Amino acid sequence: MEKSDDKISQSNTAAASVDATTTKEQNTTKEDDDPPLSKKALKRRKRWEKALEIKKRRKEQSKEIRRIKAQNEGRDLDAEREQQKQNEKEGKGWEKREKLWNDRCNKGNIDESFRVCFDCNFEDQMTWKEVNSLSLQLRYAYAMNRKSPMPLHVHVTGVKSGCDTRKHLEKIDGFPDRWAGRAYHVHEGSLEDVFDSALSNVDTSKDKDDKQEGDNNAAKSVGKEEGTEKDDSQQSQPKLRPNHQLVYLTGDSENTLSTLDNNTTYIIGGIVDRNRLKRAAIERAEAIGSNNSTLPIKTARLPLDEHFDFKGSTRVLTCNHVFEILLKYRENGYKDWGGAVMSVLPDRKDIHEKEEKKDEPKKDEGGKS
Repeated sequence: MEKSDDKISQSNTAAASVDATTTKEQNTTKEDDDPPLSKKALKRRKRWEKALEIKKRRKEQSKEIRRIKAQNEGRDLDAEREQQKQNEKEGKGWEKREKLWNDRCNKGNIDESFRVCFDCNFEDQMTWKEVNSLSLQLRYAYAMNRKSPMPLHVHVTGVKSGCDTRKHLEKIDGFPDRWAGRAYHVHEGSLEDVFDSALSNVDTSKDKDDKQEGDNNAAKSVGKEEGTEKDDSQQSQPKLRPNHQLVYLTGDSENTLSTLDNNTTYIIGGIVDRNRLKRAAIERAEAIGSNNSTLPIKTARLPLDEHFDFKGSTRVLTCNHVFEILLKYRENGYKDWGGAVMSVLPDRKDIHEKEEKKDEPKKDEGGKS
């Protein structure tokens, strides 16, 4: 019996040895198959590893600072974490965020303000990298609008099912239903389809106040905004007032904005082209106007040259920068283009406000209703 057990043990040992040898040979073969890294690649990897170490160290330092600050204030962080978990379980955190959002919408009178639309009709003219940049800019705009003390209704058109822009955005938790709950509506239909339908329903929209527009009167919850992708464009169809105007913003326009009109939707072309697609936005606006007699559309540009000296810096702005300028201009009472632009554009632009504009008294133009 003992000899039999010894044979079984020897057999198992031999099998394990064979498996280990085979695994080692496979790993060696795999390492041999991988091409050796170049000096440049090795340097890049070292920089990446160093950046990860720095990030980890800063995170730990930040946690330690928060811990010391809490101790000095006499707070119990462990108790606060437990309370936070309990609030999440009971839904109190969501209720608090909803109340804060509704208060901001009511205070900012969101339904009486101008709207913004991102026209995502240029994807087939952009590279994959440029489309990825566009999706990031749309996310930045969503975050800015969600945190703004005076948020706007925003519509993103032309984000078709299966397109690259939508694929990028679908990776974000809560897209598109929670976005609609924060007045940021994503439509599969084109700009023409969405607004032609909305304008044709202007006269009858009074009977549909609580059915067509998300966050109407700033009182709707996320649950009431939820729906399938097929009908999300119908649920969040813009509820426009009579005589509503559409203005396509493009630096190639001969018209300059002096202020913003509250019965207007300002359209931003969803273009990230590294300055390749010249005049694409204005040609798109002109094509819409000529092909759709029921969809009158104007063009205009931001008053950048009137207020700033760009020197050698480019006047091309990202989609989220244009949106944030409009948002800031509204927040400062429709009075100060210079302050709105300077608070948004990064320092690397190296732009300076013109002296004559600084010395001029600010006119109380206000947003037109």
